[in-house]
Amino acid sequence: MWKRENEPVPNPHPSAPPSAPTAAPRHDPETAPPRMPTPVAASRAVIGPSIELTGELSGSEDLFVEGKVQGKIRLPQHSVTVGAKGRVSAEVQARVLEIEGEVDGHLFGEELIVLRKSARVRGDLVAPRVVIEDGAKFKGTIDMEPKRALATGTGAPATGPRPLPAEESSRSAGSAGPSVASASPRAS
Repeated sequence: MWKRENEPVPNPHPSAPPSAPTAAPRHDPETAPPRMPTPVAASRAVIGPSIELTGELSGSEDLFVEGKVQGKIRLPQHSVTVGAKGRVSAEVQARVLEIEGEVDGHLFGEELIVLRKSARVRGDLVAPRVVIEDGAKFKGTIDMEPKRALATGTGAPATGPRPLPAEESSRSAGSAGPSVASASPRAS
């Protein structure tokens, strides 16, 4: 009877001589096949829930805040996330801001500001894109023309507020101040 075990094994390299048995292969990082990268979060600093920080914070990595921060946070090329337990009383400047906790201060986002449903923010938002999820609590103003506002280094626009069309026409007519429309109730 024929068995597969009795069949000769084809040699993929017929010109190569059979090799002698060797010891278990050593791990050589230069010749080892590449490993699949393990999903590791990008480098980021963490301010844990028991940490309280007062002062100015800057650096060159992303930041995750679960503790308390007072002062200023300046990470214009990185992201700042205020976790659900985070309490920040500071002016914050970052590339991307994501707020889940409580912030009392102005937020400046180079690209995006996101207020999650658990967020409680009191202060002005300045970013080209702003997302406020249903349920978030926010009190302040939103400026989505950040180039104009950031030129002064504050949340205030560099050239002042743009007048409304009615104000422009009254100013060009030589009026001393902005026009104010008033309505009086009609008697029926």
